[in-house]
Amino acid sequence: MLILVVSGFYSSAKAQIVNQNDSVILDRVVAVVGKFPILQSDIENQLKQYLSERISLPPGNPRCFLLESLLVGKLLIIQAEIDSVMVTDEEAQRTVENKLQEFISMAGSQENLESYFKKSLLEIKKDLFKPQKDMMIAEKMKNEITGKVVITPAEVQKFYKQIPAAEIPLRPSAMEIREIVLKPEVSEAEVLRVQNRLKEFRERILKGESFTTLAVLYSEDKGSAPTGGKLGMTPRSRLAPEFAAVAFNLKGDEISRVVKTEFGYHIIQLIERRGDVINCRHILLSPKPTLQEKQVVRTRLDSIAQVIRENKISFENAALKFSTSKDTKANGGLVVNQGSPQNTESQNIGTTWFEPQEMSPEVFNAVKNLKVGEISKVIETIDDNNQQVYKILSVKSNRPAHKADLKQDYQFMQTLALANQKQKILNEWVEKKQQSMYIRIDKDFQGCEFEHKGWMK
Repeated sequence: MLILVVSGFYSSAKAQIVNQNDSVILDRVVAVVGKFPILQSDIENQLKQYLSERISLPPGNPRCFLLESLLVGKLLIIQAEIDSVMVTDEEAQRTVENKLQEFISMAGSQENLESYFKKSLLEIKKDLFKPQKDMMIAEKMKNEITGKVVITPAEVQKFYKQIPAAEIPLRPSAMEIREIVLKPEVSEAEVLRVQNRLKEFRERILKGESFTTLAVLYSEDKGSAPTGGKLGMTPRSRLAPEFAAVAFNLKGDEISRVVKTEFGYHIIQLIERRGDVINCRHILLSPKPTLQEKQVVRTRLDSIAQVIRENKISFENAALKFSTSKDTKANGGLVVNQGSPQNTESQNIGTTWFEPQEMSPEVFNAVKNLKVGEISKVIETIDDNNQQVYKILSVKSNRPAHKADLKQDYQFMQTLALANQKQKILNEWVEKKQQSMYIRIDKDFQGCEFEHKGWMK
């Protein structure tokens, strides 16, 4: 049989060869869960997405694994409809936009991405939307099922003891890092320049130019600029207070005055407001320090480092006294691993440990050859508010690679034990749902070794 399936993420447009046999099939239903069909192209396109995102697949037939993932997803979506668990179009669209930016970054350019998928960016975005929304609904429903699961220290210990010695996970080398952060001052003239630039944009919009176009061209918010400055439906609590105070008072498609926040300066346009949740566009600009202002900070940090080296003050006290980082100064400069959009599954998130790949390149290069207690050279980097800052760093402690143990890796093992317990709860839920749900799977997939055995009836 010669199976032809869709080229692209999740829709029919052009066909490509997947397997070779005799006859020709353009696409087909390979499974049904309740009222939801699963197509051959759904599997092939999800496989292509996994490959494009460099997500590793478990051993065995990848199409069997992906089919079961889709089957479980349909069960969760059906339950979400029953329980009124929803994801808005805006939330899904924002996630799609972020993914597209990651894809473009990996491909090297928008043109390369479009060439790879043989589609325009608009077509790729359209293809991604529904499966992305379904995935988010399924994940939200899964959290409803397992979100209240807790685990005790005794259960963590029992989980650890049940792991065969040869299968105890290896923990890679990691380090704890302290920092002292200084942010360059900017002149009043530079602040005025930025404010006037935003006022100019506001006047241009009022005269008929597109807010969306200006945001794409000029906004310094890398997350929202590609979507024309659109933030998506966002709760008031997730917005800077100064931003929220202005945005929630806008009416119609009114354009705000210039608003100052810790991120810089904004103008805002209301799109939609529902109670304490809002969707709006913004353009962000940040004042930039001059070379002279940057040098002042570098010199100041060099002086602080020298005083620490001469044992006139400890790094911790110097961080408390001099650092401008509200996140680390009160903790003696000790940095907490917050993860990143590209790394949300690290077992170090929430701890003070960083593996090499969890550091920014400039931080890793500054600390990789430091001994405990040594101080780095001054580095330039970008903080969480997308502001240019300068740092000196020190290694508090190193953790060599080792087999996980409860003494030094309790939080890691607790995370694994909790994930294991949640998976058990989800497995039980899936197996119960299989018994009452209409499920049909094509004979070509009935030889798959599924994790859940109740798919075949």
